[in-house]
Amino acid sequence: MDAEILKMARALLDEEAAEEALEILARDVESYILAYCGTEEIPEGCETLAARMIAAAAEGTEGAVKSLSRGDFSVSFSEGEREGFSRFDGRLNAFRKIKWK
Repeated sequence: MDAEILKMARALLDEEAAEEALEILARDVESYILAYCGTEEIPEGCETLAARMIAAAAEGTEGAVKSLSRGDFSVSFSEGEREGFSRFDGRLNAFRKIKWK
């Protein structure tokens, strides 16, 4: 994840979030964006959206974080609250690439 995106995400947060947690959430957001958009890197112009997604996850608007793991990172959220990153799909559609088989 680009350091500039993490810097923007930190600026969006009121409190100091744990650096490790932000990095894990950033990887999660990056994986989601790459898979959804069908690209190999964060699309140009999508950096602020990625920062907002990280900040939303860190603030808990994605659902309460139940557990974090380190090796091959894993983030678990409490049930019932997590809408997931899918609420950002409408904004990501502009960056999406169509895959032809």
